[in-house]
Amino acid sequence: MSIFIKNITMKNNLIIKNHIRSISTTGTGVAATPSAPLVPVKVYENSDTQKLELLKESRGKTAVYMWTNQENGKRYIGSAKNLKRRLLKYFNVALISEDLSMAIYRALLKYGYSKFSLTILEYCDLDVLLEREQHYIDSLKPEYNICPTAGSTLGKLHTEESKLKISTSKKDTGVGESNSMYGKLHTEEARKMMKEAKLGGILSDETKAKLSKAATGRKLTEEHKANLSASKRNSKKIYVLDLHTGIESYYASINEAARELNWPSDSIRANMRSKNKKPYKGRYVLKILDE
Repeated sequence: MSIFIKNITMKNNLIIKNHIRSISTTGTGVAATPSAPLVPVKVYENSDTQKLELLKESRGKTAVYMWTNQENGKRYIGSAKNLKRRLLKYFNVALISEDLSMAIYRALLKYGYSKFSLTILEYCDLDVLLEREQHYIDSLKPEYNICPTAGSTLGKLHTEESKLKISTSKKDTGVGESNSMYGKLHTEEARKMMKEAKLGGILSDETKAKLSKAATGRKLTEEHKANLSASKRNSKKIYVLDLHTGIESYYASINEAARELNWPSDSIRANMRSKNKKPYKGRYVLKILDE
């Protein structure tokens, strides 16, 4: 079987000739040699405006692909048994917002699809898919690939038992000498950024004590008590990620997040109910945490 290359130029160490060329799809048709750069199948320069085109052309294909950030040149290489299905996941903002452990997901949310090109490095048979992906990872050393081993997280889902073990292993981490900031001080610039973003605010024990003392002797009406009780039962813990600074924050409820960040609580609720799940203010990813 053969596919064709056309209408492309040289970019990012990838040579794509300006004429139609037939190449093999057995997994060896576009391999690099010490003297020749890689020759991809096709480059979609703007994954946003060319979304429909690339989805149409990826139907039923098994391939190795590469995302390239046009702003900083950083890349991510992946592979897919069903390329169209895999791309649909990338274009689902709500879905990728649920898995911010992947650097490429965070980058797509931060910069937007229009800032990324998508390169089809190779169409190949399923039995050599991971081998070909590994070849390109080794050759191009993509910056967004957290793990340098192809297929290491392909289709992997954590069991409840695994999730519990992961949660347990993370307890008490980042405390004392295990914290990367242990013995260090934030720069004035970093402190200014945190202050402006109003993220990560945690009350000290002294502040809590002062608030408690100030509230001593205050009498609440039965209605007020009932409202407080109901709000605690129904409150949802909120996770906030600032895509510009990378700062993560946690809040006990939507109302607490609204107070700390000076955002309207209704706007926060509307964003989290929204089907498209776009970052709030184009910058913040909001998520309700399960108990």
